[in-house]
Amino acid sequence: MIDLAQWKAGSLEIWREGEGRTVGYLHGMVCAPGRQPFVTELASRGFEVVAPSLPGYSRTAPSDDIRNIHDWVFALSEIIDVAGLAGAPMVASSTGAMLALELAAVRPEAFSSLVLVAPLGLWRDDLPVADPFSTTLSGQRALLTKDPTTTALFFEDHESGDALVDATIQRYTARTATASLVWPLPEFGLSQRIHRVSCPVTLVWGSDDQIIDPSYADSFAACLRDVRGRHVVNGAGHLAEWDDPSAVASIAASALN
Repeated sequence: MIDLAQWKAGSLEIWREGEGRTVGYLHGMVCAPGRQPFVTELASRGFEVVAPSLPGYSRTAPSDDIRNIHDWVFALSEIIDVAGLAGAPMVASSTGAMLALELAAVRPEAFSSLVLVAPLGLWRDDLPVADPFSTTLSGQRALLTKDPTTTALFFEDHESGDALVDATIQRYTARTATASLVWPLPEFGLSQRIHRVSCPVTLVWGSDDQIIDPSYADSFAACLRDVRGRHVVNGAGHLAEWDDPSAVASIAASALN
């Protein structure tokens, strides 16, 4: 079920699926929560999954007020309040995982626990994070997932007429929003704040992540107070929940139960 709630920038798309304990899902660089297999997989494990779309993604209105990482974090704080997710557990991916960590650092009660899939936010000079916008669109797809066809819901056109125009605009605004979070470097000083994250954290990485090497899990674990587990999804890329939604849903369900 899709709700279109209101927040300061206008419309806020919130996808809700399943019954049971409420858990949030915060997308990464690709957003299609209402059609995404991972949401269905997690819901099938006894959860009500609430998946808001960040500003500029899907049918959530872009916001002219978002100029830097602090504006993004403030926007996420408002969004979890509107979506009814404040204090709930959150599964977050990629750029969404970075924002969840930033929010948890300044608002400790925001999440009861976090399951993070390949979060961005830290930087190592010996192993820099890849820039997904330094390549072609097809190259970007190959960086995001091991199997580029898994993100067809976002990158490929399945509509016609006005619906096709809307889909094209949504794809453009989503890529613009993503670029603001990862270009030129996805490093905004999280290393100076991450020690303030007090909720339990589970880390998940795709074994074939081409954007941020799986060894970054060690870097995050060294900074966080309470890491409950580290998991590698074999054969998955950066957006592991797209490559293997069942495996990531099982890890998340185990961590949240």
